[in-house]
Amino acid sequence: MIARLRSWWQIIKQHQVTIGIVAIVLAFFVSLIIVGYQFDWTGFGAYNKVTITHTISGTNAGTVTKTEEYQPGKGLWDWLQLLGILAIPAVVGLGTVWFTSRQTQASETNRAQQIKESEANREKRHQTDLEIADKNRERQQQTDLQIAADKQREAALKEYFDKMSELLLHENLRGSTKYAQVRNIARVWTLTTLRRLDGVRKGTVLQFLHESGLIEAGNETIIDLDGADLSGASLRTDLHVDNLAGTNMEGADLHQAYCAGAELVGAKLRGADLSGANLTETDMFGADLSYADLRGALVTDVQLEKTKSLEGATMPDGTIHA
Repeated sequence: MIARLRSWWQIIKQHQVTIGIVAIVLAFFVSLIIVGYQFDWTGFGAYNKVTITHTISGTNAGTVTKTEEYQPGKGLWDWLQLLGILAIPAVVGLGTVWFTSRQTQASETNRAQQIKESEANREKRHQTDLEIADKNRERQQQTDLQIAADKQREAALKEYFDKMSELLLHENLRGSTKYAQVRNIARVWTLTTLRRLDGVRKGTVLQFLHESGLIEAGNETIIDLDGADLSGASLRTDLHVDNLAGTNMEGADLHQAYCAGAELVGAKLRGADLSGANLTETDMFGADLSYADLRGALVTDVQLEKTKSLEGATMPDGTIHA
């Protein structure tokens, strides 16, 4: 109730000029009525109407005739007509006030709605900007982490090459005996470094070991890679991959790799890509080839029968092993 009274008071304050004009008009007509009853000529009250007639010619020349006629006061119908006339400006004025107030309320409502929508849109944009900023910041952080990790891998690879070059050139690694300390150092250094590298760099290390004659199966293996982490390694190469027995090559990329005569005994090749690979005379006894891709690979059924598992593997003819 108090809020409604305040609302009406605000409307009155906003339209006080119009209300004042209506009040002046009404006061004028009320005053006119009051004054009208004070004078007969206004016709508001009852009075005797006197008519004086002068005769100029005829038998009664110069005769003055006085006639009185009773003039009644205003009746109900007259008052209704008068009130109707008075109501016109009042109704127009009040209608103007009402219409203006409605327009004002509608304008204020629309403005309030626009302000509310503007604030909602601004808040939504602000929230969207924050989300975009967070995503960009996270993306940048991921990029920075990837760059930092890549730099660390590259530094690890360079350090490995430097260390192995020193062992080859100055510690006679290639000509060392079977149980020489230098071989143990080279093996530990190799296995440790492989765990720190990505797939491409693991392939680079393997290529280095092959070209250095350190993992040849035909001769004495200088660096035993049994247990080496070659998971995800990129080994797409035409090099003769030799002794990889016991290595972890889960998810490795051996697409069209030349592995003829290689040692893959006990190797973990789960999910590896061996499509198009040359596996002729490769010993895969006890190897895990579950979910591996062998489409188009050069391999015999006899070789595959010696593996530990072919569950879910795609066979050379494209069928899925049960």
